[in-house]
Amino acid sequence: MYKTCNYPVVMVHGFLCWGTESKLCSFLPTFGMWHGNARDAVMEEGTKAYTPHVGPFTGMRDRACILYALIKGGRVDFGKVHSEKMGHERYGETFPGYVPNWGELDEAGKIQKINLIGHSFGTPTIRTLIHLLAEGDPEEVAGTDPDDLSDLFKGGKANWVHSCTCLAGTHNGVTLPDAARPLVDPVTGVCYMLGNLVSGTWFSRFYDFRLEWYGFTSKEKHIKLKDGKKKRKDLVAHKEDNIFYELSTTGAMDLLGKTKTYDNIYYFSYYGRRTRRRGSFEYPSKDIWLPLRLLSPFECLYSDANHKGEFWQANDGIVNVGAAHHPEGQPYVEYKDLAGDADIKPGIWTVMPVEWKDHTSYMGVGETDEGFNQFFKDILNRVSDLPVIE
Repeated sequence: MYKTCNYPVVMVHGFLCWGTESKLCSFLPTFGMWHGNARDAVMEEGTKAYTPHVGPFTGMRDRACILYALIKGGRVDFGKVHSEKMGHERYGETFPGYVPNWGELDEAGKIQKINLIGHSFGTPTIRTLIHLLAEGDPEEVAGTDPDDLSDLFKGGKANWVHSCTCLAGTHNGVTLPDAARPLVDPVTGVCYMLGNLVSGTWFSRFYDFRLEWYGFTSKEKHIKLKDGKKKRKDLVAHKEDNIFYELSTTGAMDLLGKTKTYDNIYYFSYYGRRTRRRGSFEYPSKDIWLPLRLLSPFECLYSDANHKGEFWQANDGIVNVGAAHHPEGQPYVEYKDLAGDADIKPGIWTVMPVEWKDHTSYMGVGETDEGFNQFFKDILNRVSDLPVIE
């Protein structure tokens, strides 16, 4: 296939998962847990590929800041205003950068762009990064000395991204936290407590919770539970930076409602379904991965004024069809209504046909090596064949 470009691909994991910087990824990659390896598949096509570790419990904005530093290089800067508001440290780790010349002009005078792929909560992560690149952060601009302001918060960089591809994305939040609302805060507290409990142990170096700027997790030293208690409690009470809130339908719309599409970026939404409809009832298929069969019924049975009917009760075991289809309020077109790839336009979500997959299918669970790898090669070839818009 003819390629108009060959930009690096950055694949961002979702909730609970991990990336290259986590030791767990060396033998159990998120994008290829049981079968295949998406990163290797993309690299076989002659394209550089990266699978960053942005934290299994990190909120979308902090994830975007980490992702920016991992790609561009430099020290993670969460922003002076944001860090003061959230009560955490301003700076994180320093990275050499996957693509240090990202956003710079090459020898031909063209901008070095990247392709972003996000799975599950990786979707709001890459959408938040694009928003910050394009719009900056007015609060940070107003509250930070210009000489001390991160380039990420200055805006004007929408042309740094060629494509944004979302796999089973939590665009509009999922109804699982809504359906199990009484359990959310206790579960949140337990998860953050576990991060605190394993701080400084071998486990924290193996599975990095990436919340050290909050002061209750660390890879280097053990932080006593009593010392981290208030900080954990504060994070549970937060809305912004609290991934559990951000995964809910209210939280997702609250924090992602300000985002928009840009006319120089191509947008794709892939999503799966492994539930069936019988009359007015939705139920999990026997094909769904067993652990997800325990979660899927919560969404199959849940209904409220804004999230009802087949569009929201159908799901992939974790993410509702209504959550993953496309961001509410943003322009979209169904791929099946196009004549082919030549009709794909930037600035509008191209929604691919629903697939008979569950949430972990996009991580290689239950797939074949060949099928899983080819899926990512197809994504790469599709975006690499589209005209570059400066």
